[in-house]
Amino acid sequence: MVRPKFALALGSAVVLATGASVSGLPAVAAPGIAFSPPVVVDPIHTNGEPDIGIDPQGRVFVSGPTGTGTQRSTWFGSVDKGQTFRVISPGPPPSAIVGLIDPPGGGDTDINFDRSGKQYFIDLYALTCNRTATTTDGGATVSQSIYPAGCAGVPGADRPWLAVYDPAPGTPNQSAYRAAGGPTPLIYAAYNNLVGPGPNGGTQWIMSLDGLNYVNATGDEVPPGAGAVYSPFGADGYPVIDQVTGKVFQAAGCRTSNGCTSNGIYLNIGTPDATGTLHFLDATGSGQDLTRLIKIADTPTGSPDTLFSVLSMDSARNLYVVWCISANDWTKRQVFVSAASAASGWSTWTPPRQVSDASTGTGDAVNVFPWIKAGGPGRADAVWYGSDKSVDPSSQSGQKWNVFMSQLVYPTNATGGLTGAAPSTRLVKVTPHPMHYDDICLQGTGCISSQGNRNLADFFAITIDARGAAQIVYDDTSNGLVQPGFTPGDQQLVDHAGAGVITIARQSAGPGLFGTNISGPSNSPVTGLSDVSGDALYPVIGGLNVPGMDILSSQLSLSSRTLTVTAKVADLTNPAATIARVPGAAFVQYVIRWQMGDIIYYAEMENTALNQPSFFAGKAQSVDLCSVSACFPHIITYPEPAFGGTSETGSVSCPASPSASNPCTLTITVQVADVGGPTGSNLLEEVGGYAFASAHEQGALTNAQAEADNVPLEIDGVCCYNFRAK
Repeated sequence: MVRPKFALALGSAVVLATGASVSGLPAVAAPGIAFSPPVVVDPIHTNGEPDIGIDPQGRVFVSGPTGTGTQRSTWFGSVDKGQTFRVISPGPPPSAIVGLIDPPGGGDTDINFDRSGKQYFIDLYALTCNRTATTTDGGATVSQSIYPAGCAGVPGADRPWLAVYDPAPGTPNQSAYRAAGGPTPLIYAAYNNLVGPGPNGGTQWIMSLDGLNYVNATGDEVPPGAGAVYSPFGADGYPVIDQVTGKVFQAAGCRTSNGCTSNGIYLNIGTPDATGTLHFLDATGSGQDLTRLIKIADTPTGSPDTLFSVLSMDSARNLYVVWCISANDWTKRQVFVSAASAASGWSTWTPPRQVSDASTGTGDAVNVFPWIKAGGPGRADAVWYGSDKSVDPSSQSGQKWNVFMSQLVYPTNATGGLTGAAPSTRLVKVTPHPMHYDDICLQGTGCISSQGNRNLADFFAITIDARGAAQIVYDDTSNGLVQPGFTPGDQQLVDHAGAGVITIARQSAGPGLFGTNISGPSNSPVTGLSDVSGDALYPVIGGLNVPGMDILSSQLSLSSRTLTVTAKVADLTNPAATIARVPGAAFVQYVIRWQMGDIIYYAEMENTALNQPSFFAGKAQSVDLCSVSACFPHIITYPEPAFGGTSETGSVSCPASPSASNPCTLTITVQVADVGGPTGSNLLEEVGGYAFASAHEQGALTNAQAEADNVPLEIDGVCCYNFRAK
């Protein structure tokens, strides 16, 4: 959440094929990679820096910080293979009064898994220490630790990451730890030591056998009295662990003034001994020698550490690194990838390959926040945010930002190792519409004083499913939401417009990272979407089905004056019984929401135990909160007529004995003027239907309630599809 330490002074997917050099060359259209309609992870909570993980059972999880002001981070699990998500929280089950429990946290998060599917979670607390948690049942029950877990005696921390050593049976053993009978899984956590010695504070490594109780994992400490404590090089980027040797890898930028041989990007490798303690290349036993690092690439045009230098390893143990240059010449702010094979000891790296195209025509002119995920031998997907103007990313110049992805395929030999030849690349614009406008402030916590927009924070992420299909989680702030009157004069001096809707782009066509073609739902407009029955759970993960909130489908139809919104729900005959199922609930709310242009619209039915439903529609609103990174919209609301919505007509029709196979029908007839006046030419994107239990009306939500996460609790949902009237 702070600046890198080694910074140098200075719609549908559009697919573009690229050759050996992409800089300045026109793009050539190529068929192939496409994405389904984006999935909205949570229609209520927002955050920057979203992370995504898929466990060995195929369950999808997402996490991210809501900010150190709330001391709370979001952690979500999906009960329907990544279509919709529910909050994970330690302690009592999330309720209509308190959804996410708020132990110390609210900063950068990471999630990882061992082979059994046990999940490990880490959360930064106020640049001070790290909270850790685990779950073995997909989030139904959670164990957590705040102290010690890397917090006791730690004078400062930032950007925590996890790496799990859990080799499968039959994996070749080149590890002193395994040879000594060391138990696995062995969990490492790495984070910046903000106030440590050296040019960057270094990286603190800790290790654990249970994911909750950690001890120091760094060997080669400087002897007492010989000076400052040694901290390994490798400040900001996501690390990688090799399941054969147990070695850990971290890459970062370095310059000659710090002690490196030249300005460039470097690799540090930590090798575990028989106890699991890591010994890094730059350790000397009496200090630190950065000339021992492996140089990946010279970067003469600027620093490679524009949040972040990120590593990934493929199934043949080839290692990939992605970085983005920072330079005063904005046209040089491009994304590069290099790779090395295990046969070379990861010491011989391919020449840097520019994977962004520096083109204002494609909208990929200037870039930030790279990430990478490898798959089968020689295959990797790199992603980043790209803008359509060659300007400073931190300037408010009317930029339009999109997610871009480049799929790289390197030539490999018979064993899957890299031959050293240049890769083929395929550039894809992932997002169907711009996901951010104007500045992305790169000054860290300094964005407060510079009044820069940091709603996206510092990164987003990509993973792949078992097929090799890309799953990209990103923030969509294009909605421009901001709470009226939250800051004096609504000047956005410390509060910035744009609720960061946590969004997943899922690859639906084209080659995956295991060499086979991917198939999935098209992003072509449809009239509706169905959902499986029995997944309206309370508790929201691992609980029992609540028929009164079991949404089975969502449909739209459009005439010249009305938008008809229809939802099938298993049983709407007894709202009192439905409300009684969720502690603290006083209202049930059925919301169908979509984005048209840059505005989120909705239609809603709200009911109480008295069974007097009301129907309304309008524009979504936000409740804004503050943290160390300034203020931004934290909660999205869908308000009643008394709070900004507009009354509509509607009905509930149920058979004599409603059930999942013979459900009730909820219909809301919306005057098109109340939702932006859509016509047959307008595309309604990311249409989703949701059932919430709430302690209060949506529009009555106060900032204090939002701070405590007393917000509507999602019980079920069906997401997402695009709609256009035929």
